[in-house]
Amino acid sequence: MKHIAWKLMFWLNYIFLILYMSWQGKEGQTGIETAIPLLISTLMSIDITYISSCNIRENKVISLFCGLLALDSWYVLLSFEEGMIDNFIFIALSPITWYVSIRFIFLFLFQGSGYKFRKAANGILFLTCMGSLVGIGISGRVFASLYGIQLLVSGFCFLFIILYHRKRLIFVLKSEWKCIVFSVVVITAAFLVYYLVTIDVQNHTSNFGIYLPVLLLFMSIHGIIRKEHSSYPLSTVFSRKQAVLIMGLSLSVFGLIILLTGSGYEHFFIGVNTWFAFIYICNIILEISLKRGESKIIKESKYHAALEQLRQEELLKTEFANFLHDDVLQDLLSVKNMMTKAHRPHIQDIIMETLDNLNTRIRQQMQDYHPVILKNLTAKENYQNLIEAISQSFPQKIVKVTFHCSDTLFLVEPYNLLIYRLLKELLTNIFKHSEGNRARIMLAQENGMIELCVSDDGTANADCLRAADKAKHKGLVSVTEQVSNMEGSILISDNMPHGVTIQIKIPMKGDGSYQYFVS
Repeated sequence: MKHIAWKLMFWLNYIFLILYMSWQGKEGQTGIETAIPLLISTLMSIDITYISSCNIRENKVISLFCGLLALDSWYVLLSFEEGMIDNFIFIALSPITWYVSIRFIFLFLFQGSGYKFRKAANGILFLTCMGSLVGIGISGRVFASLYGIQLLVSGFCFLFIILYHRKRLIFVLKSEWKCIVFSVVVITAAFLVYYLVTIDVQNHTSNFGIYLPVLLLFMSIHGIIRKEHSSYPLSTVFSRKQAVLIMGLSLSVFGLIILLTGSGYEHFFIGVNTWFAFIYICNIILEISLKRGESKIIKESKYHAALEQLRQEELLKTEFANFLHDDVLQDLLSVKNMMTKAHRPHIQDIIMETLDNLNTRIRQQMQDYHPVILKNLTAKENYQNLIEAISQSFPQKIVKVTFHCSDTLFLVEPYNLLIYRLLKELLTNIFKHSEGNRARIMLAQENGMIELCVSDDGTANADCLRAADKAKHKGLVSVTEQVSNMEGSILISDNMPHGVTIQIKIPMKGDGSYQYFVS
């Protein structure tokens, strides 16, 4: 329910925004200085409603983008105000928005995965932000100094992380260059219109740079959201055409009411925001109902997808049931039968050995069903943990494994999971079947191409491995199929002076990775 709590917070923020607009209207403030902030803040709030409603997979980075939009909506709304309280809140928002902006860019670039110096960078960003906020309570001069320090230190930290992980940045730019270029074109055109309309307003372009993180990645975030077809909860009730028709009619009604009553434009913005706040809370309530299984409304187009998912789940359940029956249940029955003789030392040894083997097999099966890739660790650290776990699962065999991998290696989803499974299968085969005592693993990613090379010094050769019975080497067959499905290549060759080398190359495509970014 943490995801729902975030949505409720965004909705409450929307309510407070509407109340502030209403209070501002009662103060009798009119003119372009009020109209432009109201318009921009309204558009940002509506976008929060749309993005947050589509984020049904509970992605933290998408939620952070909504939070950044919420901060920016308040920032732009308060930027033209001169009241003491308004000015205080506006000043406090500056360091917070800067902090959240850099955190959002990092999370977007690394898609929520671990990277080198992440903890240090997050700590520096947080401490400098807190320092600026403390400075507000001391004096304006102290705040200006601490805020300047925050900008310099966090800017240096940002540049260091970007340069250190420049390959990651290049990959993201190659993957998202169309969206980023489109964002730049739209931003430039919108800024020119904004500049011309507000040219007579004092300080109309001050602090404009604080919005750049949102504006530059605006199209990329919406591109990710668009990949979730009909993903907002109300899509289970209304089709896209019906939703557009309802929105259009509602806005038209609001406009007519404003014209007939002679009200100002600020009442129109308040009415529009109230309408979208109502839609947002309906989405939240419907999402809760859908997750609890209370809704009986299912679109016909979703039935076939649900049926296919059911079939896949049944296959998985069958496989898991076979594992429980053939591996777990048999060992448990064996231990149960030996319990009557458990007082004998050699029977105790047999029981302990059986339970140890059972523990190992269960852990291996768990890794097969759901590989443990920790987000707070780098890719290299996750794969090192995998290698150590496999080595410990074969205590009777000593194989010295050397692993060559860059500290800055990054593999986005689903490629990180694929390489994890391939590495696990190939290294396990070495421990099970190779008669050698050394293994060498090389993993790299260059120019969007993943290369995994696994070799040993056993007695097998490439010709025998390629001509082996596929029924007896299901693991290698599975590896070949998975690589082929990802448009990759696999090469089996002899390792000098003896042994086998398996070299795998898989293209890592950015557009494919961002489909899994929202999962």
